[in-house]
This record gives sequence, structure tokens and C-alpha cells, in this order.
Amino acid sequence: MENIRFEGVRKFFGDVAAVNGLDLSIAEGEVYALLGHNGAGKTTTLRLLLGLLEPDGGEVIVFGRNPIQEGDSVRGLCGVLSEDTGLYESLTVWDNLMYYADIYGMSRVESSSRIDELLRTFELHDKKRTMIKGLSTGMSKKVALIRAMLHRPRLLILDEPTNGLDPVSTTDLRKMLSRLAKEEGTTVIMTTHHLEEVQKLCDRITILRHGRNIFTDSISALQDSKHYMDNGQFSLEKLYMDIEQGGGR
Repeated sequence: MENIRFEGVRKFFGDVAAVNGLDLSIAEGEVYALLGHNGAGKTTTLRLLLGLLEPDGGEVIVFGRNPIQEGDSVRGLCGVLSEDTGLYESLTVWDNLMYYADIYGMSRVESSSRIDELLRTFELHDKKRTMIKGLSTGMSKKVALIRAMLHRPRLLILDEPTNGLDPVSTTDLRKMLSRLAKEEGTTVIMTTHHLEEVQKLCDRITILRHGRNIFTDSISALQDSKHYMDNGQFSLEKLYMDIEQGGGR
């Protein structure tokens, strides 16, 4: 089932087209990567999806809703990890998460159980009474990820989710996202420059350039194509660099 659709979407800032005729379709339960250099339109695309910006043309549909007309409804179904963790440094891990659980409308019983579960998954249970300002960058990132997942959103939007995470935490996150998509039908959209993680985790990718969709394909199809091989294995980095430099298959 289609969850998200962009049809001919345009967004201008002055004379600059941040998104310029974008067509995009993302299905329910997909783990999807939006790729592209800085300034390619990834952040603007996500803000349009969440109804934080109004398009200057075209149509955005999320779960059958227009995110401008029904923005609160759309955003209520989403969990977002942005570059800013959005955590209160003077509060403990537990108090931060309980605060956001209240915002999500979760009951105290439900939120306590869910927070406890996620803290154990991310190996942060012994830090639950620690203030955020006392955590490392990686630990703070884990707490922000937990905050985004708390209310079991239908759509999880992750901006550079593995930045600051150690290899074990990165592997755990990959497994959790895969389980959320496959078992719970959660749609995951991520933006990242870590192409190795995209290749391991994502179902499909789109590469943006100047606000346009210049390439979309599934990882499985790319792996089967026998193009862009490195030591006998498909390399997303080789494909990405070729497309960015103006080539392609």
C-alpha cells in the first residue's frame, strides 16, 4: 500500500528552487533512503512531507492526507530524529522520555513499559537517572532515537541516524528498524551519507539533485544487476559517485 506520494512538487525560496518537480512514491513498510549532496533538497522534502512547509506547486499526500490541511494528524503519526536531538539537558533520560510520552498522549503505564523496553534495547537502562548533559554524544543520540520511536509511529523519519553511534549500537539499530518495517509495517525514511548502512538496511533509494528525483531503484535490483561491482560485490558508493558525476547505468 502506498503511504507517501509527491507529484510534481515544487518549493521555491526566492528565485531558488529547493524542490523542483519532485515525483516520489514510498510504500507502507519500506525502509527508504533519500540520498544526495548537501543542498539537493532532502531536508526541504521532509519538511514538505510533515506539513512544515507549503508547496508552491504539485501535491503531497501522506497516509491519504494533505499535510498542510491535516498537519497535526500527519505529524501525530510520525516519529522524527533531526540533527538537533531536541532533548532537555537539565532533565534526566527518564524524565525527558516521560515528557515526550505525555506529548504523544501515551498513558503512564504504557509509557513506562515502552521506555523501559527501549532503554534495555539500547543498553541505556543504567543511565535512566542520568541528566542528558552528563551523556556522551552517542548516548544522547540513542535517547533521541528512543524518543522518536516511543509512540510506535507509522512513519519514522531519521536524519543521519547512525552518526555518533558505535558499531554495536549501529548494528542493533539496523536490526530494530528492519523489525519495525517487516513486523509492524512501520515506514522508515532516512537521510544519510553513510552509504554502507543504506546498502545493508534499505529496501529502496532515491537520489536527489537540485530538488529532482534523478534516480530511484531497489537495493535488491541493483545487487542483481551486476553493475558497479567491487571485489565481486555490488557497491552503492560506486553507483552514487557515477550518478553524481553525471554518468549512470
